[in-house]
Amino acid sequence: MPSPTAPAGRGDFGRGRPITPDLRAARRNAIIESAYAVLTERGYERTAMSDIAKHAGVGQATVYRYFESKRELLDHVFDYAVLKVVSALDFESLIGSVQQESEPPAALIRSLGQKLFALIDEDPALLRVITVESSAIDPELRYRVIGLLAAMDASLAKVVQVFAPDSGLDHADLEMLGRMMLGSATPGLRISLAKDGSAGMRAAFLKTMESVAARGLFNFSSEDARA
Repeated sequence: MPSPTAPAGRGDFGRGRPITPDLRAARRNAIIESAYAVLTERGYERTAMSDIAKHAGVGQATVYRYFESKRELLDHVFDYAVLKVVSALDFESLIGSVQQESEPPAALIRSLGQKLFALIDEDPALLRVITVESSAIDPELRYRVIGLLAAMDASLAKVVQVFAPDSGLDHADLEMLGRMMLGSATPGLRISLAKDGSAGMRAAFLKTMESVAARGLFNFSSEDARA
């Protein structure tokens, strides 16, 4: 899977040179990055392999040497997009920043929201590719989207557990809290994706979600869990 920070490396990569493993990997990654760029701009159905080849600066036959079909290439684009999301959210950093500032657990909602907003600003099409676009292609990708969301629930559950180690909540309850944390960000993401959310609106939304979390999501005790 290519690094989301690696340069696309467009061009013919030195035509006439022998294809070394490093060169092959670089060309393959460049095709994936080009596919991501074209797919996010045009959508899956309106993208042809020739469009991807042109963007990557290689011949269409070269693209087919690395990927048998557009559908196979989409799997790698999905992986590339997921890696970008995981790298951007960086849950370990999220925990560390809240702990370092000695903030209450509900501040996680604000920090998570800020990271998601920054991600949308940097790459507006990213979440659409992972959720809407990929879910609509076929059942296999739809299941992968569901699996990704489940993995994020589990990751957020671990985040919650760090701040409430004595809550008495079991793993299923913690995952439910993780799902609720992710779900609480949905309205704000819709605002941003619709491009009608100002900085003030975002800040007000995050403040409201943090307040709701303090009164609900993180307002539990061992006695509540055993009730």
